[in-house]
Amino acid sequence: MDFQESEANKECEVALVLPSTTPVVGCQISPHICHKLQGTPTVRSLSFCWLLLSPFSHPYAFLLDKERIERGTGNIFGYREMVCCVHIDKLATVQCMPCVKPEIPVSETFYCSPMCFLTAWQKNMKCQHYAAKTIIQDTTCGQQAVRELRSCGSWPELSSDQLLGENEEVVERQGKVWIKVGSSKTYEPSMDDLGFSLRLECSIVDHVKGTQLASVNFIVTDPVTFPPRSPRSMIKFGSYQKSGNINFKTHSSDGFTFSVLSYNILADMYAGGGRYYYCPKRALLWEYRRQNLLQEIIEYNADILCLQEVQSDHFESFFKHELIRRGYSVIYKKKKTELYTSSGHVSEGCATFYRHSLFKEIRTYELEFDQRAKLAAADLKLELKHEDARRLVKDNVALIVILETIKNGRTNDNFQSRVCVANTHIHASTKLPDVKLYQVANLVYGLEKIAESKIPILICGDLNSTPESDPHMLLVRGRIGSVSGEEIDPLSIYKILKPKHPLGLVSAYASFFHLKGIEEKQLNRMDPGNHEPLFTCFTRRFVGTLDYILYTADSLRVEGLLELLDLESLGVGLPSPLWSSDHIALMASFRLDPPSTSETSPPLPHEI
Repeated sequence: MDFQESEANKECEVALVLPSTTPVVGCQISPHICHKLQGTPTVRSLSFCWLLLSPFSHPYAFLLDKERIERGTGNIFGYREMVCCVHIDKLATVQCMPCVKPEIPVSETFYCSPMCFLTAWQKNMKCQHYAAKTIIQDTTCGQQAVRELRSCGSWPELSSDQLLGENEEVVERQGKVWIKVGSSKTYEPSMDDLGFSLRLECSIVDHVKGTQLASVNFIVTDPVTFPPRSPRSMIKFGSYQKSGNINFKTHSSDGFTFSVLSYNILADMYAGGGRYYYCPKRALLWEYRRQNLLQEIIEYNADILCLQEVQSDHFESFFKHELIRRGYSVIYKKKKTELYTSSGHVSEGCATFYRHSLFKEIRTYELEFDQRAKLAAADLKLELKHEDARRLVKDNVALIVILETIKNGRTNDNFQSRVCVANTHIHASTKLPDVKLYQVANLVYGLEKIAESKIPILICGDLNSTPESDPHMLLVRGRIGSVSGEEIDPLSIYKILKPKHPLGLVSAYASFFHLKGIEEKQLNRMDPGNHEPLFTCFTRRFVGTLDYILYTADSLRVEGLLELLDLESLGVGLPSPLWSSDHIALMASFRLDPPSTSETSPPLPHEI
């Protein structure tokens, strides 16, 4: 504050109290003020100043190696003893990284301290704008002009009216840099404040004399956070009666109960490039998203986790460790296709976790749809290097594990049974519906071989297929009709597909429509036509259902479902600071009937 302090401040006091020391985005902060005044100044009022803590490592600055600078050995860029462009008598400790990219003169990018850097930030923005505009106007000559400016080591003088808006007021308090963000009594944190602390300063001032009547009192908050997620509860079916319009098989009250979660968590390799421009940048950072995703997954407390788009390096460095130490065993199948990132070459795939206190792994099968497609290409007489074959050969995978229940778990004495859990992520392109069907059909054919061993089957995953599409109909109805036409089936794939199967699969979330007494708000989140959720994926480009949990109804019974979400509660789209994927999680609890002792089941196939 810039007021002069008077002797009266010894007799005046002001105290600050906040309703909460943890600010929340979108929630106005209204402090309680207690003050004691002595004397009778003609005009007096409370003065407020809201400050936002600037992180020591500014998001647009690179902190140079202080130790090496002090030793005079230069910084990591190879420049020796660079000096501050503002205070030429001081060594640089900070470099503005965005200024380097448009080739702003190197000498103009170094600063002696974070405070010095922030004070000059508006000029940096103008320099970057100038460079970008010059290059856009004339690509060849513009780049040459920027190089000439860079080589001469200086920029043209920029008047105050050329700057991009007014300079932000930057202050220093107790060795920390703060940015002024408000001067009224109340303040409402925005998304730009997320993760940073606020500081409220208050004093009593005499505006006539321009003096302070009390010492400045202040309070510093915790980092600004986002409103906590409302927990999604499980809807238990035990208290609801089944409706009479469907023929349910009679199930025993005995058996083993367990829960399974299916969740496409959005690989970090797909989260960039401006695709999710509506999501705050901080909430797209993997360091933010991974903790949010892990916390959400842990809260669901499922016995089996089927995750899709698990990036290979993040599986090894994060998810594997975090979930193993929480009592899960893990199986992972990644795609062969890799992308180069800052972490090196990475891919993504499907990860299945299961509680080792409840299950043990009996056998695992891996399906690589591109390998199956190469065989189909030969049957269709397609050359693998031909465009038609490349259309069919897509690097998607399915991970199938046979689990056996462990005695003395949540089960009756001497009860042991097996369940097959298939975790898959089908090809995404909307222009290739025939490829989606081919992959789903191959998954079904493999599961048919396992079903011969009298094992209940679960299919979890992102099928990238909307309700009533051919892949969906093949799964839930067990058949598809004949299809013709070059637009739908340009490779005649349908001719080599088996158009039906005997698995008797049911979508878990369709169970909502088979019960009486379900709350209307839950039914309103379902499509009354196809009995699936209104959406499981919500972005600015697409809203609809792509994810499913399917099960064989003759040996499994749905006991509960994770409630769905309202579009209205999710804002403009996913991901968001609250929900860190563009998909929502699905979860169902099942009762597994005891195995029949009257017949011997065939052995499991060695391959599918």
